[in-house]
Amino acid sequence: MRTLTLTTIIIAIALFIKLPLALGINAVGISDNGTMILNGRVLNYSYSAQGVMGVLTLYNASFTSVGFVGGNVASIQLNAVVTNGRYYYWVQDIAHLEPLTGSSLMVWFWDDLWNVSYPQAPLMLSHVRGSRVYPSNQQYAYYYRHVEPSIMVVKPPITVGCMVTVSLTPMGYINISYYYMLNATGIDTGWIRYDSVIVMDESTEAYITVGGFNPGGLSNDIEWVVAGYTAAAQLYVYYWNATAILMYEHDGHWYVPPSAQTRSFDTGESVNGVYGIREIYNELRGFVVQINGTVNNTYLWVPRAIASYSNGFLIIQPTPSGGKWITTIINPRGVAHRLSGSALRVKVNGTGRYIINITLYAGNMSIVTYSYVVLVKGVEPWLQTTLLLIPLAAAVVLLVKLLGVRHRQGL
Repeated sequence: MRTLTLTTIIIAIALFIKLPLALGINAVGISDNGTMILNGRVLNYSYSAQGVMGVLTLYNASFTSVGFVGGNVASIQLNAVVTNGRYYYWVQDIAHLEPLTGSSLMVWFWDDLWNVSYPQAPLMLSHVRGSRVYPSNQQYAYYYRHVEPSIMVVKPPITVGCMVTVSLTPMGYINISYYYMLNATGIDTGWIRYDSVIVMDESTEAYITVGGFNPGGLSNDIEWVVAGYTAAAQLYVYYWNATAILMYEHDGHWYVPPSAQTRSFDTGESVNGVYGIREIYNELRGFVVQINGTVNNTYLWVPRAIASYSNGFLIIQPTPSGGKWITTIINPRGVAHRLSGSALRVKVNGTGRYIINITLYAGNMSIVTYSYVVLVKGVEPWLQTTLLLIPLAAAVVLLVKLLGVRHRQGL
């Protein structure tokens, strides 16, 4: 029988409170795990990304963090899963906010790296290169951490951001770069890369993956969430007023995820369910509004797209704004125009039949297409709508009267 030393017990306790397990009580923010609600049912999708970014503007806050590790600190966590197709790593880029006297906040950042290639997998630190401060000299560890030495004191309103990008080194190793930004009165850091981690797994590809689960048992998702400090701490929120947005990078462009939920799936830290944060999606402006209140575990939006005609223009209005939307318009002469972007205002040249297909993508994967036929006869037309799922499902035909709004292009 193996004898349990005090060191072994301490390591076991630390492992228990540090592993990024979903605890039922969750952090609150914006998370995409590759699921959405469409036509009253759950639709699964997946995609890869080269980067992920979260930005939060905090106007005012009052909170307390309760946990194993002392410190009245709120964490704002950007979490993602990086893989080369064989090995999987859970990465965290975390902003910390600590109240000082008056309304001042002390802000600092750190990044973590975990091996989730199988349950409770350790990191072989000789295969990880970066600016770590923990652990200092071990051969194996359960996570890597670098704490950025810069500490900034600011007063709300503040805008804080975290970003992670993934690439391959010339030697074919995984390169994970961690960035932060902070904007407040008297300070504007811009985006600063404060750590670059090389994972020495021979690879032909490296990317952030969304959808399904990894071998470590965690959800493959991207998260920009508010929580307690560290080591499974819980945040009690008494006042909170903020806006937030989460985006992913694909083929050099940044997009809002096709779907998102208010809850986290992987991190151990959380927000109290009653003294918590309530979220509302602002469809007009395309960001999430956060206020103090009872946590609402829900999807933030249901994807949709509306096409309308007004005063000589076709108006395209999709939800979510900022998502990867591709619109194809076939004019009465049979010429197809392919347009990208969320809010489109397209000039109609001439009467006749216009066919409009508006497709929402997750990376390269098409998820849903909304198809419209507009008949322009010199008077206000009516619009016939057909919803097509990918893969093709039974069409749902609606008759919708035309409306109007925004952003110019021409046919």
